[in-house]
Amino acid sequence: MATLDELLEKRSPKSRERISARAEQLRQEHSLAKLREELNISQEQLANTLGIKQPAVVKMEKVSSDPKISTLKRYIEGMGGELSLEVKLPDGKRIALSL
Repeated sequence: MATLDELLEKRSPKSRERISARAEQLRQEHSLAKLREELNISQEQLANTLGIKQPAVVKMEKVSSDPKISTLKRYIEGMGGELSLEVKLPDGKRIALSL
């Protein structure tokens, strides 16, 4: 049985690019909503905490929104969390940045 890397290697560069882009979209699309759902917080509750309307939370959780870091920080803090970023350098070293 072939590994995912082996299967991807058989695809054209354009196809691999599309697959990669779609996988990233799916990761982003589910990550914010999943965080909120794990905490049993509804979109309405989070909207009230943030002082916005529920449809604004829906937009934040969609891939197409491409939120600013400040928006993500506010979203996470609205659930009682803290946002940090991890940077992976070309040499493999990872650096965490607190925001």
